Amino acid sequence: MITEDQIIGGKWLVTNGYEDGEIGGEPLCPAFDEGMEFIDNEKVYVIDEEKEFDYKLTESDDGMEIIFFNPSGQVNFFEITMESEDAFGLNGSGIIKRLNCYFERKK
Repeated sequence: MITEDQIIGGKWLVTNGYEDGEIGGEPLCPAFDEGMEFIDNEKVYVIDEEKEFDYKLTESDDGMEIIFFNPSGQVNFFEITMESEDAFGLNGSGIIKRLNCYFERKK
């Protein structure tokens, strides 16, 4: 299980694609290309958008899921996989299934 404490702190930068649990390929996560910073248990600063989104971590049948709530009203669902203390992968769920990216923490 992934907790907020694991992702808060530092700047998370896209360094690769992430498909089927494998690191590699072209990243495809338009709103998050410039990275993000998790502020607390509810807020994340999205650098591309220059604004804070709300987010929520939840357990699903397939593992852990992170939901991003853009203040514009858009909601994005991703499966999140922690690869290490300083790296995680996102795979889109539902209608954004093709989206994927791998993030590494810059402290």
